[in-house]
Amino acid sequence: MKNLEKKQYIQDLSKLIAVKTLTSDSAQNRKALDFIVSKINKRAVIKRIKNDGVEILIASNTDTRIPDVCFLVHADVVAGRPDQFSMVIRKGIAYGRGASDMKFSIPMGYGLLNDIIENRSDISFAFVVTTDEETGGFKGGAYLANKYRFKPKMLIVPDGGDDLVFISKAKGVCALRIDSKGIPAHSSRIWDGKNALEPIVALCDIVLKRYKQNNRKESWKTTVNLGILQGGISANQVCPQAYAILDFRFPETTTFKAIFNEVSKLARKIDPSLKISTHSIGSPTAVDMNDPVVKMFISSFERNIGRRIKIQGTYGASDARHFAGLDSPVLMIKPIGGDIHGDNENISIDSCLEFYSILQDFLTKLEQKKLHHR
Repeated sequence: MKNLEKKQYIQDLSKLIAVKTLTSDSAQNRKALDFIVSKINKRAVIKRIKNDGVEILIASNTDTRIPDVCFLVHADVVAGRPDQFSMVIRKGIAYGRGASDMKFSIPMGYGLLNDIIENRSDISFAFVVTTDEETGGFKGGAYLANKYRFKPKMLIVPDGGDDLVFISKAKGVCALRIDSKGIPAHSSRIWDGKNALEPIVALCDIVLKRYKQNNRKESWKTTVNLGILQGGISANQVCPQAYAILDFRFPETTTFKAIFNEVSKLARKIDPSLKISTHSIGSPTAVDMNDPVVKMFISSFERNIGRRIKIQGTYGASDARHFAGLDSPVLMIKPIGGDIHGDNENISIDSCLEFYSILQDFLTKLEQKKLHHR
């Protein structure tokens, strides 16, 4: 299989980072996907799916919705300063918006696909690029899993595990919206109205106190963040309408339903008129560490880097959570890099090249195993 040529990799990554693919900018995301398609072997099966303003790219060596391997990445990024969309390399480290989250992986995806096509591999391989992961992936990854019925036998998702850490499990997301309606009045005659903010503040205060200890330090317990609290027009008016969003991150030992029921029960006690609804949801993921594919994947990394790799859970979410209902291992690990969404977001070029070679090694072993079991 061909190596990822360093000079070309840097050029491609620089071009990708230069495209300001904010999730909301469909034109820029389309531009990025156009560039990606231009780098893919002409014999590939290309599908560009549009769903409610969001575009998804599926490029594969065979036309199937059940590929042996899915290399799942996203092209969209969070906002940044204008200079962050111009990649800079210092001492072998590439800096720029999306360098680590996760445009570094895009040239790897089409490189692996091209190799598989050129070598006429027996593995069915799908390179999938979504463009709404940063806002939850509900029109991209979730659509693929739930409506499009895309069911890969395994997923490689390099969207977690910085510095070559294998992610064995990831927390789920449960963001709840709380809506409150009041009665407007002048603040000098507060008794004539009903303040919509008051019951929301009371509810959030109870919830935050309940999870206060979990929020204080790193742990594999449920945490909650009061992400949005909005209400009121002027200081001298009793607030007529308000809402808040509580963002829970929960382990595999609990469920969305349990959290929803807990908050709903508290809300009924405080004010039965409070309305609780789902803002976003994502299931936790957990990998079976005894799965032969997982063992083979980890072995490929350890054999190539000459040491054991660290295995741990992650608190963030990715598009992988939308495929949690499948009996398919999620293989999540990343090259050396960091400061995701920060001012100094970065990725090591040499680590990326090594990472790519290890993925090639894994896919070669996977193909050999498939041929052996025929």
